[in-house]
Amino acid sequence: MSIHKNTGNVFIYVQHLLGIGHLRRASLLAKAMDNAGMSVVFASGGRPVSYLDIGNAQLFQLPALHAADNSFKVLKDIEGSIVNDEWKKQRKELLLSAFREARPDVLLIEMFPFGRRQMRFELDPLITLAKSMNIPVVSSIRDILTTHKTPGKSEWIIDRVQKDIDHVLVHGDPDFIPLEDSFPLAEKIKDKIVYTGYVVENNTEHRSRNLEKKRRGVLVSAGGGAVALPLAEAVITAKNLSSLNDVPWRLLLGNNLPDEEFNKVLKSASDGLIVERNRPDFCTLLAASQLSISQAGYNTVMETLMTGTPAIVVPFSADGQSEQTDRAQKLAQAGVLSLLSEADLTPENLAKTIDHAVEKASLKNLESEITVDVHGTDKTTLFIKNLIEKRHKKRDTQCPR
Repeated sequence: MSIHKNTGNVFIYVQHLLGIGHLRRASLLAKAMDNAGMSVVFASGGRPVSYLDIGNAQLFQLPALHAADNSFKVLKDIEGSIVNDEWKKQRKELLLSAFREARPDVLLIEMFPFGRRQMRFELDPLITLAKSMNIPVVSSIRDILTTHKTPGKSEWIIDRVQKDIDHVLVHGDPDFIPLEDSFPLAEKIKDKIVYTGYVVENNTEHRSRNLEKKRRGVLVSAGGGAVALPLAEAVITAKNLSSLNDVPWRLLLGNNLPDEEFNKVLKSASDGLIVERNRPDFCTLLAASQLSISQAGYNTVMETLMTGTPAIVVPFSADGQSEQTDRAQKLAQAGVLSLLSEADLTPENLAKTIDHAVEKASLKNLESEITVDVHGTDKTTLFIKNLIEKRHKKRDTQCPR
């Protein structure tokens, strides 16, 4: 499973259920760690993504599952059947076997225990196994967490962190959005929290290239695509109502949008609107665009800021999901993007917001007016490298050759 290198071995676990943001962030970290000389096993439990780039890290694709809907309560397999206990047991055994074979120096888990409680059937035994092997367990989380309304849930998270998690890597900037804003009990685990900065692909070359030539066109994106249809349908009509009707438009829809709905959008699109599936060169397209229209997911928002692209965001907010709205409001208040709520999303309102964003962009420089730490990829890699070195030194001290 793993070709061991002198700089150490990392086992990354990630489960994307609806969108692909978690997978995207984890893949950037896997690629960076691989480039730094670490041996990385990347265990992914969601539906396969064809354009996933993890460098030379080793992909271990678990039998895929996804959330049946926005509530995240029901899990389905790749065929669309609800997973049962036997299915979960088999997947758990595959995961544990891969972990034993990898013999990593660090276990990096995306979101748990701050999220992914649906995956406890395999994460609880995985963490128990890591602890029995004296392998440090690191939780990797985004800048903003969805507000927990269930009584006792936040306290349960704190208890699990204190018992089972050695470090919590917060991929954000405390001077911009501290974790306490969305998770008030963070103070209780402050000794385990490490802010890394935002994990973003390095787009310096995209920005510098496009500042030298005129941007043109509108790029519309909606993450993994599972909840993309309302935005896509509004865009089709809004294009013809907006002042940017005469420029090229491109609508990117992720693979989580069913083919039937994708084809419906494709047939409805007017001339000048290209509709296609997500592409690996998203950042290049973004940097060349005069306007971005998207939801307000972690990756897209930060890539938009890095490329300096004027933007409109329509944050996903169904079923009490507050993370994207919180992020969008913070940035809208700072004046760096335009916000249109999901409740107010109509073609007419979107067209008006587009015209306002175009006028606003014409009055300012393309460079983002807000400064945040976007070195999360490098800082996370360095943290894991140092953690491995400490483990090796401790091992060598206890077992001198």
